[in-house]
Amino acid sequence: VIVNRLWQHHFGRGIVATPNDFGVQGEKPTHPELLDWLAGELIRGGWRLKPLHKLILLSSVYRQSTAYDSARAAKDPTNRLLWRRAPARLEAEIIRDSVLKVSGLLDETMFGKGTLNEAMTRRSIYFMIKRSRVIPSMQLFDAPEPLVSQGSRPNTVIAPQALLFMNSPHIRRAALKFTEKLLAASETGGITAAVNQGYHAALGRQPAETEQSAAKDFVSKQQASYVEGGRNSQEARRLALADFCQVLFGLNEFIYIQ
Repeated sequence: VIVNRLWQHHFGRGIVATPNDFGVQGEKPTHPELLDWLAGELIRGGWRLKPLHKLILLSSVYRQSTAYDSARAAKDPTNRLLWRRAPARLEAEIIRDSVLKVSGLLDETMFGKGTLNEAMTRRSIYFMIKRSRVIPSMQLFDAPEPLVSQGSRPNTVIAPQALLFMNSPHIRRAALKFTEKLLAASETGGITAAVNQGYHAALGRQPAETEQSAAKDFVSKQQASYVEGGRNSQEARRLALADFCQVLFGLNEFIYIQ
């Protein structure tokens, strides 16, 4: 059961697709021999989970491309046999923690009491679970329902998720903090350096030429708009870069494992 849950964590679907039901009413495993072998590896490894995580992450099936193949899709349209790497969205807690970490707001203090204050900057694991007062941003990205046992989380795509990145005061606060890193880069290398720094910090890569050009154009237009609205040039640059940071947070690449 536990190795199936580890597999599900990394692939989005377990070898047995019903992780809470290994009985006759649950689904049969797609790869029963693999499931038995992984269980054996767990036992041989002294019941330690980290070696098993490493084994799965270094496997050829995990390191596959996400490229689509029409012939394979015709035989297995739902990818039950894992002929490709399906993009997976990060969990609600990790999305929030990533925003805090990239922006520089994250408070890494460990232990202590939990809270229901969504503005807190500690890791999301420190949110209390109170069934009558759920955390809105966590619910938007399919945090587990606290009333019943959850063998797996749903993975929904709804408009309010995008609206959260556009309108949330917490996201805006993080974007403004993130801007401090980009302003330092822009002082020496201009908007180009700031854009490159933003992509590297948020997505772990440099922007493509078309992305860089579009981002520079966006920042320049936003800055001009703020100047027309009465802001001085320095404040206009800061707000324009904050808008760019907010765009980076809203990209699919920021919340999906490719």
